[in-house]
Amino acid sequence: MNVSVVIPVLNEEELIEQCLIAIINNSEKPLEIILVDGGSTDKTLKIAKKYNQVTIVEDKGGTAASSRNKGIKLAKGEIIAFTDGDCIVTNNWISEINNSFINNNIGGLGGSVIPAKPRNKIEEYWGNLSLNVIMHFGDDMYVVEKRSLNDAFITANCAYLKTVLELNGGFDPWFGNNAEDIEISWRLLNNGVKLMYIPSVKALAHSVVTISGIKHKSFRDGVSSSKLQKKYGGKLNYDLKLYKLLVKNIIGMIKQEENARLNVIEIIWHLFGKYYGSFKVHVINV
Repeated sequence: MNVSVVIPVLNEEELIEQCLIAIINNSEKPLEIILVDGGSTDKTLKIAKKYNQVTIVEDKGGTAASSRNKGIKLAKGEIIAFTDGDCIVTNNWISEINNSFINNNIGGLGGSVIPAKPRNKIEEYWGNLSLNVIMHFGDDMYVVEKRSLNDAFITANCAYLKTVLELNGGFDPWFGNNAEDIEISWRLLNNGVKLMYIPSVKALAHSVVTISGIKHKSFRDGVSSSKLQKKYGGKLNYDLKLYKLLVKNIIGMIKQEENARLNVIEIIWHLFGKYYGSFKVHVINV
């Protein structure tokens, strides 16, 4: 089966070359690499243009959902694999994806996402929190049977049959940059598509390196929570554990415990995102 790779980007000059080289040099070559640019103002496109294997498409001002949908529309492969401009896939990524579809009769898969070597303490913190604590990528292959955060696929490392994406409407534009990847995996599961978690499909992911980045990501995750609740939950969601965790880490700050300050920042901005998202989509998610 042929594999097309779709990568949405926006100002990824620091890591995009590593991302592209890892795919280009894979043990099995992809049919094509489609880079969909949301309007980069740095050197991302200049770097990407060095590689003839990369097709560059513009989606200026677009969202992650719209950029991926644009890639889906243009892709010629039977399988469409997704990763991000700050991710480095392993050398057998394409072959593992291909073999997984051939051997398991599936409509989509999610792979293991591992924190890349951190560039500073902030990235080490966020990589561990997002990929080891909030989401956990285990060592066992399994068929996904329930709609949960940990069983959802993230577009740092996942793949679907193109026909499945087309028949089910692709990524939902309403989600934009907020949990559009989680939503599509939940929707496909609801629609009876066979999905599997395949740990041998691996990618290393970089993440934020500043306090501002933590705030932005946490706020966006809070908005995502409210949007997912609007479509898949009820009118009211109250997460008492989050408030208990906030109090615990405020006390930890006083005791000067490691990462307590970063935890407080993350939780507060996540809550801000939940409140803002609740207002925007008319749910109560606190």
